[in-house]
Order: sequence, then C-alpha cells, then structure tokens
Amino acid sequence: MFTQKLEEMKPGEIEEVLKKSPVVYIPWGSLEWHGLHNPVGLDALKAHELCLRAAKKTGGVVHPPVYCGYQTMKPHAGFKKTLEMNRETVQKLAQDTFEQLYDEGFRIIFVLMGHYGGEHMKALREVGSLFQQTHRDAKILLFSDAEIAAGKGIVGDHAAGYETSLMMYFRQNLVDLKLLPEDREITIQQDGIGGPVDPRRSTEKEGERIAEIIVEGMVSQVKNLQGQYE
Repeated sequence: MFTQKLEEMKPGEIEEVLKKSPVVYIPWGSLEWHGLHNPVGLDALKAHELCLRAAKKTGGVVHPPVYCGYQTMKPHAGFKKTLEMNRETVQKLAQDTFEQLYDEGFRIIFVLMGHYGGEHMKALREVGSLFQQTHRDAKILLFSDAEIAAGKGIVGDHAAGYETSLMMYFRQNLVDLKLLPEDREITIQQDGIGGPVDPRRSTEKEGERIAEIIVEGMVSQVKNLQGQYE
C-alpha cells in the first residue's frame, strides 16, 4: 500500500515519486508546553497531519516530523515540559536536512512550521534563503500554519481554540478538555495558553474547517510551482 511517509517508503517507491512530483513536505515543530489538556508534541503532530493531507493532493512525500523548537514557552514564560533548542542547533539541522533532500532529488521543499515563535521562524527562513541562493533549480517554501490560515481570516494561537481544535480533529484521543480550569479565565501567565478563542470552546468540527483551509493554501502554493518540474 502506497504511503506518503518518507520513512516508510522503499527506494523504488521514492524513485517513482521523484519522477512524477519531486515535492517534499517537512513538518517542523517542537516539544513544548501546550496547556494541561494537549500533548507537548502538538506543533509537529498537527503539522505532520496537514502535510500528509496536502501530499495526497499534490503528490510528493512527507518527511518525518521534526521536533526541534527555538523560542519556546520555557524561556518565554517559564513553562517546563518543554525542550528549548538553541538557534544554532535549529539552523544546522535545517541546513543539513535541506541539503540532503536536494541531494536525493527533491526540488520543491515545503517547510510547514507548526511552532511559530518569531525568532524560530526567522532562524529557519535565514537558512532557507541561503539554500535558495545556492540552489537556483530548487524552490523552498517556509510557512507556519497560522500564516496560511491568516490569509482566510483565521487567527492562530498557542494551545487555545485554534490549536486545540486542530488537535481534536487530528488526534481526539490526545486532548482532554476536562483538565482545563472551569471557574476562571485562562491566561498565558497561569496556563501557558494564549489566543482569542477560549480552548474550552474547541471542537473537532472547527478543527476540520481550519485544517481544510490550511491544506488548500498549501496545495495552491505547491501547484503554482509544479509545472516547472514536469
């Protein structure tokens, strides 16, 4: 049975994909506090699911999720259950990953940043810009899911209604809203949760709606480039 997951593919299957659509999606996230109700791997888990759905529509493969986050909730607000990597680690991993995927024949590299600390995204984009300058025959795209959603008027967040709804849609069994406080306002200071929509209002249906919009945006970006590699 065919899969888009790179780590599960046989060499011959990868060769067939490269002939048709040399696209690779990289879901990039972190291991980070996302409230008591969400898994710490939320960023990469959601990005991976979004990439898999996009790849079904465009072809290509999905790289295993990368859990390597910089500017997380640990230095930002003191929340443990978080692995804070330094900028150099993130950039070196990105550089080597991009170079190796290029060496394997991939020419459209889509990095979906599920963790979107501003400095984290800046660090990845610096590497992406240098890669693009030295590999003119390839295209690299770096977007956060929140940036894509914002184009449709949807506001991203940290562990609030937006991210929690996505997680409920993708992996309902990993979310437990009952762990959230019932009798007070939820804040970034107390709960490590921030955004315009209260996470207690999260629903699987809303997650599905958001996911479809993000995937549509991803697919549009990739299809605009695919004609150059046919």
